[in-house]
Amino acid sequence: MGGIKKLRKKENLLVLGMFCLIIAFVLDMAGNGALLANFLSLIFVGIAIFSNAGYLVLTSFDKNKK
Repeated sequence: MGGIKKLRKKENLLVLGMFCLIIAFVLDMAGNGALLANFLSLIFVGIAIFSNAGYLVLTSFDKNKK
């Protein structure tokens, strides 16, 4: 049962990263140079980077355990 929780946590990190990239893309298209839209877009890209990095760390820990 513990392995399923870890798998779901890893999947949630990937979903969060993809969701944030989609939001950043939409904000970039809708913003058309607006400073606030650009700033929010960069924040969502940063969240996506960190969530995907967390996924990579969790995946590497699982590979090391096996």
